[in-house]
Amino acid sequence: MKFFQKTSKMLLILCGIFLFAVSPISVSAAPKKVSGIKCGVTTQNSINISWSGQNGISGYQIYRSSCYEGEYKRIMNVNPQMRAFCNKNLPSGQEYYYKIRAYSNNRGHTTYGKFSKILKGYTKMPYTQKAKVRARVNMRKHAGTTHPVLATLNTNTTVSILCSAKDKTGGDWKYVKCTANGQSLKGYIRSDLLGKANGNNNNTMKKTAKVTANSLNVRSNAGMNSPVISNLKKGQTVTVLGVKKSADGTSWTQVQFKKNGRTVKGYVASRYLRVL
Repeated sequence: MKFFQKTSKMLLILCGIFLFAVSPISVSAAPKKVSGIKCGVTTQNSINISWSGQNGISGYQIYRSSCYEGEYKRIMNVNPQMRAFCNKNLPSGQEYYYKIRAYSNNRGHTTYGKFSKILKGYTKMPYTQKAKVRARVNMRKHAGTTHPVLATLNTNTTVSILCSAKDKTGGDWKYVKCTANGQSLKGYIRSDLLGKANGNNNNTMKKTAKVTANSLNVRSNAGMNSPVISNLKKGQTVTVLGVKKSADGTSWTQVQFKKNGRTVKGYVASRYLRVL
């Protein structure tokens, strides 16, 4: 009798081990698609984005592309309490695209939700830039010749440049606004189809700006490796002559000002100027 009792117990234990071994590991349901993504405050060097939060997740992954049809790369993982992200240290007047997804970790297994809709954002220009259309040209919905035409602009139509953009081949475009046929429009025009406006060599209108850094070096050309030719203090005002990008893509502003009775012209980092 005792033999049968011991045998029965052994069978029950073995069955339990077998059932545990073959039972599938429970995996939590995938997070929901991220919603409510929108662009908030932007500066010359940063873009703020926000979204609607979710419960029961491990975090969010933020992806970015430099063009509408470009390759998206993950730039940051943020914790599940985050509802916003500030993308800093960006060049001024440049367009970017973002998408976000939530993820959950469970027993070493990661599940991902669907990506949010694609969000466009762009850093502000250091000052107003205008240009004239060289020839009759199509303004398009996105950067690239395959995208829908929003309007056809006549030669010498003046446009305001909102930012620079790239198409999927790396071609240079401008995101602009203008008035055409009595309508206010925003769209994309290839950069080489835009010329000078108001006779300014840099496609810009002269502006006055104030220095925001405590001490700002003035250099002979755009770039940190260029020689320092003068210095500006916080609160000083300068005349803006143009804008230029250094080899690393950083925006530099050509300025003019008076010092010790003489006129000085040089370049300063655009992020340390506030246009008046």
